[in-house]
Amino acid sequence: MTLEEVLDQIPINLQFVDRNGFLCYLNKAAALRPAKGTREVGVNIHDCHAHPESLENVCRILNDFRNGRKDPHYYINKEGNKSIMVPIFGSEGEFTGVFSYSHPAGYPKPDRTF
Repeated sequence: MTLEEVLDQIPINLQFVDRNGFLCYLNKAAALRPAKGTREVGVNIHDCHAHPESLENVCRILNDFRNGRKDPHYYINKEGNKSIMVPIFGSEGEFTGVFSYSHPAGYPKPDRTF
Protein backbone atom coordinates (compact mmCIF):
# COMPACT_ATOMS: atom_id res chain seq x y z
CA MET A 1 0.00 0.00 0.00
CA THR A 2 1.36 3.42 -0.95
CA LEU A 3 1.31 6.48 1.29
CA GLU A 4 -1.24 8.06 -1.04
CA GLU A 5 -3.56 5.06 -0.62
CA VAL A 6 -3.23 5.37 3.15
CA LEU A 7 -3.97 9.12 3.09
CA ASP A 8 -6.99 8.54 0.85
CA GLN A 9 -8.57 6.40 3.58
CA ILE A 10 -8.39 9.19 6.18
CA PRO A 11 -11.78 10.97 6.50
CA ILE A 12 -10.11 14.35 7.01
CA ASN A 13 -9.36 16.82 4.19
CA LEU A 14 -5.61 16.82 3.48
CA GLN A 15 -3.90 19.03 0.95
CA PHE A 16 -0.58 20.62 0.08
CA VAL A 17 -0.32 23.98 -1.65
CA ASP A 18 3.03 25.26 -2.92
CA ARG A 19 4.43 28.70 -2.06
CA ASN A 20 2.78 30.17 -5.18
CA GLY A 21 -0.69 28.94 -4.27
CA PHE A 22 -0.91 25.93 -6.59
CA LEU A 23 -2.52 22.76 -5.32
CA CYS A 24 0.07 19.96 -5.40
CA TYR A 25 -1.75 17.25 -3.46
CA LEU A 26 -5.19 16.48 -2.08
CA ASN A 27 -6.62 13.27 -0.71
CA LYS A 28 -10.03 11.87 -1.68
CA ALA A 29 -11.83 13.57 1.24
CA ALA A 30 -10.49 16.97 0.17
CA ALA A 31 -11.34 16.34 -3.48
CA LEU A 32 -14.98 15.71 -2.53
CA ARG A 33 -15.40 19.05 -0.71
CA PRO A 34 -17.49 21.64 -2.54
CA ALA A 35 -15.46 24.32 -4.31
CA LYS A 36 -16.17 27.38 -6.39
CA GLY A 37 -14.31 25.88 -9.33
CA THR A 38 -12.31 22.79 -10.14
CA ARG A 39 -10.45 21.34 -7.19
CA GLU A 40 -7.61 19.29 -8.65
CA VAL A 41 -3.84 19.16 -8.64
CA GLY A 42 -2.36 22.06 -10.59
CA VAL A 43 -5.17 24.53 -9.91
CA ASN A 44 -4.42 27.81 -8.16
CA ILE A 45 -6.26 28.14 -4.85
CA HIS A 46 -7.61 31.50 -6.04
CA ASP A 47 -9.85 29.47 -8.33
CA CYS A 48 -11.13 27.15 -5.56
CA HIS A 49 -12.56 29.42 -2.87
CA ALA A 50 -16.25 30.31 -3.13
CA HIS A 51 -16.28 33.11 -0.55
CA PRO A 52 -14.17 36.26 -1.02
CA GLU A 53 -13.43 36.47 2.73
CA SER A 54 -12.16 32.88 2.66
CA LEU A 55 -9.82 33.66 -0.21
CA GLU A 56 -8.66 36.82 1.57
CA ASN A 57 -7.83 34.81 4.69
CA VAL A 58 -5.94 32.14 2.73
CA CYS A 59 -3.90 34.78 0.90
CA ARG A 60 -3.08 36.52 4.19
CA ILE A 61 -1.98 33.21 5.72
CA LEU A 62 0.23 32.38 2.72
CA ASN A 63 1.82 35.83 2.97
CA ASP A 64 2.44 35.32 6.72
CA PHE A 65 4.32 32.12 5.91
CA ARG A 66 6.22 33.72 3.01
CA ASN A 67 7.31 36.41 5.46
CA GLY A 68 8.73 33.83 7.87
CA ARG A 69 5.92 32.83 10.20
CA LYS A 70 6.71 29.35 11.53
CA ASP A 71 3.62 28.72 13.68
CA PRO A 72 0.56 27.09 12.11
CA HIS A 73 -2.64 29.02 11.56
CA TYR A 74 -5.82 27.63 13.15
CA TYR A 75 -9.36 28.73 12.37
CA ILE A 76 -12.97 27.62 12.20
CA ASN A 77 -14.96 28.83 9.21
CA LYS A 78 -18.65 29.73 9.06
CA GLU A 79 -19.58 26.19 8.03
CA GLY A 80 -18.00 24.84 11.22
CA ASN A 81 -14.92 23.29 9.62
CA LYS A 82 -11.75 23.53 11.67
CA SER A 83 -8.63 24.07 9.56
CA ILE A 84 -4.99 23.90 10.49
CA MET A 85 -2.45 25.27 8.02
CA VAL A 86 1.14 24.20 8.70
CA PRO A 87 4.02 25.93 6.90
CA ILE A 88 6.61 23.68 5.28
CA PHE A 89 10.18 24.92 4.93
CA GLY A 90 13.05 23.50 2.86
CA SER A 91 16.48 22.52 4.14
CA GLU A 92 17.76 26.06 3.56
CA GLY A 93 14.89 27.56 5.57
CA GLU A 94 12.92 28.74 2.52
CA PHE A 95 9.14 28.54 2.62
CA THR A 96 8.03 25.84 0.17
CA GLY A 97 4.31 25.52 0.83
CA VAL A 98 1.47 24.76 3.21
CA PHE A 99 0.15 21.42 4.38
CA SER A 100 -3.41 21.85 5.56
CA TYR A 101 -5.98 19.60 7.07
CA SER A 102 -9.55 20.35 7.98
CA HIS A 103 -12.58 18.64 9.41
CA PRO A 104 -15.88 19.59 11.03
CA ALA A 105 -15.31 21.10 14.49
CA GLY A 106 -15.61 18.39 17.13
CA TYR A 107 -14.91 15.67 14.56
CA PRO A 108 -13.95 12.91 14.64
CA LYS A 109 -15.91 11.88 17.70
CA PRO A 110 -14.82 8.55 19.10
CA ASP A 111 -17.44 5.84 19.35
CA ARG A 112 -15.85 4.83 22.64
CA THR A 113 -13.31 6.08 25.11
CA PHE A 114 -10.53 4.14 26.77
